[in-house]
Amino acid sequence: MRECDITHEVRCTPERFWPLYFDADFNRETFLHGLRWDEPTITEFREDEREIIRNIAAHPKLEVGGKVAKLIGERLGYQEWGRFDKATQIFHFRHRTTVFGDRLWIRGRMWTEPLGEDRMRWHSALTIECKILGVGGLLERAVEHNIYKSWPLCSNYWNQWFPAHPEAS
Repeated sequence: MRECDITHEVRCTPERFWPLYFDADFNRETFLHGLRWDEPTITEFREDEREIIRNIAAHPKLEVGGKVAKLIGERLGYQEWGRFDKATQIFHFRHRTTVFGDRLWIRGRMWTEPLGEDRMRWHSALTIECKILGVGGLLERAVEHNIYKSWPLCSNYWNQWFPAHPEAS
């Protein structure tokens, strides 16, 4: 099992960030231009007074080599199940890969911390768990590496996007 704790500063307030984070167009733009992945598919979206449920299917571009590349093949995808609690302002999520199913899970939560006018800290805490004998640790390290590579791509993209689109909320 691997743990990832990630924090990035973003040029946006939490009040502006969360509605955009759940906006289909903003999400698509982040995947296409920030991460340079394929467009995600929103498989479920619903909202009520307590929570937002957003589930997506995505195909990341991974940085893997050697044994890991042979294990995952050409095209790894994942399904994300996400739930944003409006009272706590915490987004809980879990990912299951298309290749390894229930043997490889990523679970986590994201939250924001205001830093004054037009700034915040974006926090993420993730757990990666792979239950495949002999290669579990190798796969967990590869996932961890790609998470630590992807999160800054998002924050860097957002730090350019938010000031360029002051009218978006």
